Amino acid sequence: MIQHTYIELFGLQLMDPLTFVTDVMMSVVAFYCGHKLFYDHKLKYAKYAGMFFLFLGISSFIGGSSHLLEHYFGKVPHLVAWTVQGISILFVELASIRVIKQAKLKNLLRMFVYAFFGVFISQLLNIQHFNVVKINTTVGLIGFTTVIHIVSYFLNKEKVFLKVPMAICLFLLPAIIHGLGIAFNAWFNQNVLSHLVLLPCYFLLYKGFDAVAKYLATSKTLQAQQL
Repeated sequence: MIQHTYIELFGLQLMDPLTFVTDVMMSVVAFYCGHKLFYDHKLKYAKYAGMFFLFLGISSFIGGSSHLLEHYFGKVPHLVAWTVQGISILFVELASIRVIKQAKLKNLLRMFVYAFFGVFISQLLNIQHFNVVKINTTVGLIGFTTVIHIVSYFLNKEKVFLKVPMAICLFLLPAIIHGLGIAFNAWFNQNVLSHLVLLPCYFLLYKGFDAVAKYLATSKTLQAQQL
């Protein structure tokens, strides 16, 4: 059970201020990673990965603000943050599809991720619990993004594809911290600690997407020269 902390500022009762601060830190890192991917590359793979980080940053900021002002706005802002996080997962799935060469398979997977996103939204609005977000994130990052990049490694014999799955595996550490409720005290609780550990995870995942994008760009250039 999370122990909440409160401070009073300008007549407002604010809950879990350190959670808000670390959420803002995650937003800044996510925005940086998204900006770099979106503007440093021309491929849709990088554009979609950039949008993944962009919406992830928006979700973190809304989520942190929701905690801070929960006394006044209740659960509605949390639902907004969770919805935006679902959109970020949709974009990382669309990015992963871009590494697949078979057109029919790509179209089939696109239909699947859009359908799964529809199921996610309906379940989120119906159940209104963070577990729905956890399941959607697990499916998107591990069951989809990780699997596609690992398969791409075996098909192309290029180790660069493994950088994304390896970075995603590191996300298990903050998940364990949060799931087990590991905390130093009420201020540095599992939310704060898991957020701090997520910061380097975000950056390493960005480096993975960046490396794959550079490889894909080089491959497309070589193919064009051969033609």
